[in-house]
Amino acid sequence: MNQWQPQAYSYLLQKDYSNAIEIYEQAIADQPEVITNYFYLGIIQLLDGQEAEAQLTWMTCTASDTDYSNPNYFVGNLIGISMQLAYFTPRKDSAIHLLETCLKILPRHLETLEHLSGIYLKIGNYDQALEIARSCMSLAVNSLDRFYPNYLIIKTLLDKGSDWQEVLLTFSKQQSLLSSLINEKVNEIPQLSISRLYTANYFAPYISDRPRHNRSLQNQIAQLCQNNTKIDLFERMERFRLRNRSINQKLKIGYISSGLNSHSVGWLARWLIYHHDRDQFQLHGYFQFYRQYPDPLQSWYEVQMDQVYRVGIDGSDSARDLSAKIYADQIDILIDLDSITLDITCNVMALKPAPIQVTWLGSDASGIPTIDYFIADPYVLPDSAQEYYSEKIWRLPHTYIAVDGFEIGVPNLRRDDLDIPSGAVVYFSAQRGYKRHPDHIRLQMQIIKAVPNSYLLIKGLGDQVSIKNLFTQIAIAEDIDPQRLRFLPMTADETIHRANLAIADVVLDTYPYNGATTTLETLWMCVPLVTKVGEQFAARNSYTMMINAGITEGLAWTDAEYVEWGVRLGEDASLRQDIAARLKDSRQTSPLWNGENFAREMEKAYQQMWQMYIEKGGFEVAESHTSVETQKERKE
Repeated sequence: MNQWQPQAYSYLLQKDYSNAIEIYEQAIADQPEVITNYFYLGIIQLLDGQEAEAQLTWMTCTASDTDYSNPNYFVGNLIGISMQLAYFTPRKDSAIHLLETCLKILPRHLETLEHLSGIYLKIGNYDQALEIARSCMSLAVNSLDRFYPNYLIIKTLLDKGSDWQEVLLTFSKQQSLLSSLINEKVNEIPQLSISRLYTANYFAPYISDRPRHNRSLQNQIAQLCQNNTKIDLFERMERFRLRNRSINQKLKIGYISSGLNSHSVGWLARWLIYHHDRDQFQLHGYFQFYRQYPDPLQSWYEVQMDQVYRVGIDGSDSARDLSAKIYADQIDILIDLDSITLDITCNVMALKPAPIQVTWLGSDASGIPTIDYFIADPYVLPDSAQEYYSEKIWRLPHTYIAVDGFEIGVPNLRRDDLDIPSGAVVYFSAQRGYKRHPDHIRLQMQIIKAVPNSYLLIKGLGDQVSIKNLFTQIAIAEDIDPQRLRFLPMTADETIHRANLAIADVVLDTYPYNGATTTLETLWMCVPLVTKVGEQFAARNSYTMMINAGITEGLAWTDAEYVEWGVRLGEDASLRQDIAARLKDSRQTSPLWNGENFAREMEKAYQQMWQMYIEKGGFEVAESHTSVETQKERKE
């Protein structure tokens, strides 16, 4: 957001348009030759409802060499500003206003409509998002234009938690579109389409547990994107090799993510950052979508990093800018915490700004050819997984994630608040609409049906009416009284949400996409969990976490076992108590709750990655980067 006068931008966030306008009017008076001041003044006037004044202001720009009178110029710039407002600030209403103005200039502009659909989805206006996404689909003329509107339709339907039959049909169409693009071997794909392609198959693991098929398609998509990304990798690798380095220089580790804040990634990654050995490692944080409003966890991360770079705030607002910054910082190992949850990070990783690049935590691997390693453990991926991963799977000895624990608040939910009778068995499921697969909901209903005096509590992001309808319809089909279902509102505070988990006797996990943060929170609160173990990374998160907490009761390998464990844990109070006691004891002994030990394992992995890079012809001076322990192991 460096183009905006800082004070004017501050006023803009407060909707104080008068003062923001005054600043730009003064800027024009002082520097009438700076054409961009007219452009930004016009935008603020537009936001203030002064459409005629904005048009007059922009007419002043037509005397410059830049063709400001071109509608595409204005629309392109307005889209850019609206995206910054939508994703860097809380001002999504202003972003919508700007995009609607774009449509007045170019009524059928596909990119404008796509962005507008995305923002409506972000604010939870699912019907409007879906209507616009469908109109985009009708305007698209070829596979390259059609895959993104189709993606928006899938995303909206899943997030809403609505008609799964339409979800499956739309998803099948998406895979056909992507296969066509791969087979066509399209060249010179526009950058915007490359960015969108990275995430185009994002929802595959929510639909089915078919890792060989899904990973193969994802790898091919990533390769297609890489083929259309201009990068002189050989020249860059030579420059990596020729850097001057001190023999005592610390390894520079860069963490790039949009989740270094009050986000699942932020809650989980903080223990690694907290326990990092600063004598051996220098930490750089690259904050995607830096939040320009108070966020305590984001502020904490900023303090922990040796150097911080706020994308869009400190100057860089494109993948190439950020890649150049990372390269200039001479990062040795770049850790991607976003994977295919964020296309911008994918673009950066594809440009190979660091000699070693790793994906960890945020999602399954992206398949980008320039990423060297994917962090896993002995459980979260089966032994055969390397056959369908393009990245080298680096398995840590125990677990791919560990935390020292979670902050717990004061609960604000009681059973009598929910009209649940004394002695009832309470099952709980807290996941967003994406994970509410109807086939798995039916298994949960079979558990409720088999356990008398039991209730199911349902909570999660999504359209609450649609999610309630989905569960109610399946309950009726399974001959279950819908009165045994309870739908809970979202909790604004994470600490209260965790405290409220104590209301549950048993938590029922989702499939084919398990919980991750929610599973850790459940186990930390000492609540028994039932999960079905699959083949893909997303279907094995709860498995590795339970194993590392020392619990096998509740691990199911088939649908029948899932129901059996759900019923058994519901009926056997003593077994639940035993599991709860062991989970409490595990806080003192389990690898899952030992962030310091986990940090040492990750650091050992970084050092070994670096040593392997050196041995393959990287920097000549590197022995000082390898810990004494690792050197000893290598000699032995």
